[in-house]
Amino acid sequence: MIGLLTTTLIEYTPSPLREKLSSIFGSISFSCWIILMIPQLVEQWRLKTVDGISPIFLIIWSIGDILNFIGSIWAGLLPEVILIASWFLFADIFTFAFYLYIKIVYDKKRIDKTVIIEQGYGAVDDEEHGENQHHEHHHHHHHHHHHHERRRSSTLEDVVYEPENHSIFIKYILPIILVISSGIFGSILSPNSNNSTTILTSSTNSYNVPQILGYCSAFLYLTARLPQIYHNYQKKSTKGLSLLFFLFTMLGNITYSLQIVSYRNDYDYLMLNMSWLLGSFER
Repeated sequence: MIGLLTTTLIEYTPSPLREKLSSIFGSISFSCWIILMIPQLVEQWRLKTVDGISPIFLIIWSIGDILNFIGSIWAGLLPEVILIASWFLFADIFTFAFYLYIKIVYDKKRIDKTVIIEQGYGAVDDEEHGENQHHEHHHHHHHHHHHHERRRSSTLEDVVYEPENHSIFIKYILPIILVISSGIFGSILSPNSNNSTTILTSSTNSYNVPQILGYCSAFLYLTARLPQIYHNYQKKSTKGLSLLFFLFTMLGNITYSLQIVSYRNDYDYLMLNMSWLLGSFER
């Protein structure tokens, strides 16, 4: 497929409608990629665990994003495409940092706190072993009160992070509407380029490397799901994975592809962007 790119020089000026549609789709896609990590991070923080995510999935996915970023710059793709590719790298770094924090720092603190509490309860039991029944009853009531407060605090935390009484519209549809609206609004406010002529030099020598990087990235996006699927199969659960995260991912990928094909859809241009289009379908 790469060999089909022959040496040509194509000057192309998109129509105002194509340019605006590409801008709108690109802005919506970028809005999705910016916001999509928030519901996933909130879900992980609410559960105080990252056990729902496979570390192998994160590693393979991040390598794919690195190749995607390098290839998009090398191939001279649309600025919005390069911007989204750079955001992927930032999101990967942030996700890895959060993953390591939960697995190393937070889990260690939780274990240390559990040990201290258990030792404290053991000391209290030894001290109160010879005390009278009334004092034991008072301590039991006091402990039950604090246990009730802890449970109530946990319940309040769950209500704040994941209100169970919220409808599907509030939890899923409304956030998607807001993201789409913000993308359209941002595109309208962005200045229009009066000189949007693009020159596509599709020589085999200059575009082989970025195309290879693009296809490698698409392959990694596809194979990265395998360890995650196996991880979910082993745990017999998808707990820790946010549905809103996947909805934003789907919307971001669809608009990412639309911004490319709406800008230009001739054969050479589509061949140049084919690996990134495939990658967006596999993300």
